[in-house]
Amino acid sequence: MRLLPVLLGRDAVSPRVERVADPTVADERVLVHLRGLGCDTKQPRGVRHFIYLPAEDRATAVASVLEREGWETSVQADENVWLVVAACLRVLSHEMVRETRARLETLAAMHDGQYDGWEAEAT
Repeated sequence: MRLLPVLLGRDAVSPRVERVADPTVADERVLVHLRGLGCDTKQPRGVRHFIYLPAEDRATAVASVLEREGWETSVQADENVWLVVAACLRVLSHEMVRETRARLETLAAMHDGQYDGWEAEAT
């Protein structure tokens, strides 16, 4: 079972990170944390998603699919894998987060990759 890091806040010394096994629970905690920071999740904000793939051609294929769907993407080498960062403006909701995770997990799996979660602008 893979534990997902959820950044919950920062103090003067270091970030506070919680490890969560269930991705849907991790997503929910991020939404709750953003609201706790005073974020209006009904307003569009920048969101970035991360997909790791085993080869450059697979990464560029995933990026191309996402670009056709309206995402801004970048592809970069990251040690022995390739990272696709997909960015967009979205209104954060439980349904949108759940649907986006399902879509990106499926797309990653189709190219032998792994979806590694998301982050959102706090302001």
